[in-house]
Amino acid sequence: MCTTESRVLRVPLGGFTAIELLLGLALTVVLASAIMPLALSLEGLGTRESDRTIAVLQGRVATARLERDLRLATAGDSPFFVVSAILEATPSQVVFLGHADGGPALDLVEWEFTEGRLMRRWGNCPAELPGVFTHSLFVDNKTVLEGLHQGEPLTYVVNGRTMRGPISRGDLLGIQAVVFQLEGEDEAGVWPLGIPTVACVGI
Repeated sequence: MCTTESRVLRVPLGGFTAIELLLGLALTVVLASAIMPLALSLEGLGTRESDRTIAVLQGRVATARLERDLRLATAGDSPFFVVSAILEATPSQVVFLGHADGGPALDLVEWEFTEGRLMRRWGNCPAELPGVFTHSLFVDNKTVLEGLHQGEPLTYVVNGRTMRGPISRGDLLGIQAVVFQLEGEDEAGVWPLGIPTVACVGI
C-alpha cells in the first residue's frame, strides 16, 4: 500500500489587512496634523510679504507725490499776507499753499497722518488766513496709504537743523525741507516702508 503526502503551498495573498490600513490612516493623520500648521504658516508668510511689497510700491508713489507738492509750494499770489508757503507744521500734518492740481490757481494743500492712514487734501486758497485748518476747507480728500504705524512721522529741517513739530509761526519761513518716514504695521509688527525721504520746499 502506497501513500502520498501532499503539501499545500501557502502563497501570501496580495493587498493589505484591516490593521495595516488602520495604521496607515493613523500615520497619515498624524503627519497631516504636523505638516498643516507649517503649510498654513508658510502660506500666511507669502501673503504677508506680497502685501508688504505692494505697500512699499504704494509708499514710493505717495512719497513722490508729496515731494512734488512740496516742491511746488509757493506763497505767490496769496490773497493774504504770509511769511512762508507752509502755514502749519506738526508731527502728523503739514499744511501749505501751492498748486495741487497743476493749474495756475493757488490751492491750500494738506498732508496728514491719522488713524493709520496717510491723507492728501486740497481746496481753493481761502480769501483770509484760517485760524484753524478744518477739513471743510478742502474739496478733495483722498486716502493715499493705509495700514500705517500711528506715530509721528514728520520732522522738519529748519535753518539747517532737524526739528520736531509743531514749528512756531516765526520759524515757518526757515523750513527748508520736510523729512518723513513711513512705517507699515500688520499682525507681525512694525516695518519700514522705505528709507526716510527729504522733500525740499519750494524748489
